[in-house]
Amino acid sequence: MPEVFRAGEKVPTTGVYKTVHAHEHVPAHYVTALFGDTFPACSECSDEVRFQLAMSAIHVKAHPQFRR
Repeated sequence: MPEVFRAGEKVPTTGVYKTVHAHEHVPAHYVTALFGDTFPACSECSDEVRFQLAMSAIHVKAHPQFRR
């Protein structure tokens, strides 16, 4: 089972995260989060939103094939 992250925690890996809101006031959706940023609180369900890494990714500028 994928690790679940909460609002206020640091993003451990850049990638696409499945976002699940408390009380399902909006359907689950996907967002991009960058390493070192902080997972945000939801404007409606506050810190009850949860994030699960769906796919990790490398920023294009960090990929060795695109460095100059």
